[in-house]
Amino acid sequence: MQIDPALIGPISALLGTLTGGATSLIASLYSHRYQNRLQRVANEVTKRETIYADFVTGASNLLLTAYTQDHIVLSGDEQRLIGLISRMRLFAPPAVVDGAERVLRTILDIALQPSMELRELAKKALSQNPEPEPLLAFSSICRADLDNVRRRTA
Repeated sequence: MQIDPALIGPISALLGTLTGGATSLIASLYSHRYQNRLQRVANEVTKRETIYADFVTGASNLLLTAYTQDHIVLSGDEQRLIGLISRMRLFAPPAVVDGAERVLRTILDIALQPSMELRELAKKALSQNPEPEPLLAFSSICRADLDNVRRRTA
C-alpha cells in the first residue's frame, strides 16, 4: 500500500484538528461537570445552614422563655422547631438530628423547673457554670456536618 506524499500533509492536519477538538471538548465537558458539582454542593450547604440557623434562633428564643417563665404555653415556636427537626431527618446525619432532639428535650426540662429572674439568669450565665449551654453541642455538630459536605468537593 502506497500513500501519496501529497496526502500526508492534509491527513496530518486533519488528525491534528480532530485531536485538538476532541481534547477541547473533553476539557469543556469535565469543567462543566465540575462546576455543576460545585454548585450542587454550594446549594446543599446553603440549605443546611439556613435550617440549622433557623433551629438555633428558634431554640434560643424558647430557651430564654423556658428559663424565665413558670407556665408552659404551646406556641408556634415549638411546632416550628419540631418541623425543623423533621426536615433535618430528610438530609442531615443522625448526629445532627440527635443533637437537635437533645436541645428540644433540654428546653422542655428547663421549662419544667422553676423560673429565674433575668438578673439571676445573667449571673448564672456569667459564672463558671458546669452545665454546658445546650445549643453549643448542637452548633458544633452542625459545623462538623457542614465541613464534611464542603470537604466532599475537594
